[in-house]
Amino acid sequence: MNKIVILGALIIVLACNQKNKTENLNNENQEKIYSSLKKMYYEDGRTYPLTDTIIFSKEIVELNRQCDSVTNADAERIAKSDHPTDKPLLREGSSVSSLYEGVTDFKINEIKTVNAKTEVTVTLSNKHYPTQKEWNEKIIFIDQNGLKIENIYFNKDIINYQIDPNLKKSLINFIEQTY
Repeated sequence: MNKIVILGALIIVLACNQKNKTENLNNENQEKIYSSLKKMYYEDGRTYPLTDTIIFSKEIVELNRQCDSVTNADAERIAKSDHPTDKPLLREGSSVSSLYEGVTDFKINEIKTVNAKTEVTVTLSNKHYPTQKEWNEKIIFIDQNGLKIENIYFNKDIINYQIDPNLKKSLINFIEQTY
């Protein structure tokens, strides 16, 4: 009986200790996460902020660079073609949210650590589209000399079926387009 009581107490202590570690991690990084999301949604909301090495992982920045190369190569190809006024391959709409028109407001709902990654669930809205209800998305941060966004999982109820379910897949599919 004593072994069961000791084992139970040990489990409770370990569980509480793990919860405290997660809460401390969240408290230490919450300001960085909020700052990154604020910059991404408010300051860069209408452009492609994916070049920002302060908030995005090396992989996202590199995939963005490759997307830019695809656009530039297509523009050059078109300029030399019989139809030089055609539109080159472009990424249009918001690259960082499910809604094509982007985000005007966000709220952090939850921050948790899962397998050395920080998952942030946010509620987003766009005040210019009052018929569009708020929606949730999940943003994954990794530690790369500080927290960096590794991926954004878009809301399946908002995105068009032709749009990819996450940021990385969207960028990779754009790069792999053929003429």
